[in-house]
Amino acid sequence: MHSMGWNVLTFRRIRRLLSTLPALFLAAGMWGCVTGKVLTLPEGPTRPSSNAMTKAKGSAPAVVVLDFAWEMNPSSEIGRDFDHVRSIVWEGNPGKAMADLVAAVLSEKGISAVRAAGESGMPPDVPSKVWGRVEAFRVDVKRSRMVTVDIEAVSAVKIHGSGPGAPAGWNTSVSYTSGYTEPMFVSPEEVLQAINRAANAVAEEGVRRLIEAGVVAPR
Repeated sequence: MHSMGWNVLTFRRIRRLLSTLPALFLAAGMWGCVTGKVLTLPEGPTRPSSNAMTKAKGSAPAVVVLDFAWEMNPSSEIGRDFDHVRSIVWEGNPGKAMADLVAAVLSEKGISAVRAAGESGMPPDVPSKVWGRVEAFRVDVKRSRMVTVDIEAVSAVKIHGSGPGAPAGWNTSVSYTSGYTEPMFVSPEEVLQAINRAANAVAEEGVRRLIEAGVVAPR
């Protein structure tokens, strides 16, 4: 009886091992396809609508949005793919990208927004100004199961604003974490999608607070 019980237990273990072999071979094949130690993103975050700036087109500028400050990493690394032990790299400027998103959301609200790299490039007679700092702009990838990976992107900014209806020294901090699971492996496009989701959520909430504070007013 004891021998029969041991044989049954051994058989079950072997069957369980065999059932995992396809997943093991699939994972091994995916790992073998990874080359290099860098995952490079083709571009940075953008608004979902390509016509974001058309709603307020033709209106006199109501607000100027300056590039947000950002402490650029010399290696352009904005995250890690821990599964494949490689850097996630984007050679763009998150400070400029976040300011572009804020300006686009403002325009979608009917508020004519113009962009400037700094105060020296500001057009004259614009009643409101928005500037700030990118506190976080990062995405990480980790394997959570045998054939799935977790992607987590974090975007955070501190926004300052001045305008006719805003209290002196007004500022606010906004952050958002976008996380989801992808099957098997990740591509640069999927990593970018996570960053895009987090960055756009921050820009939308930031604009909501700018309007609420009276820095700008929708038309």
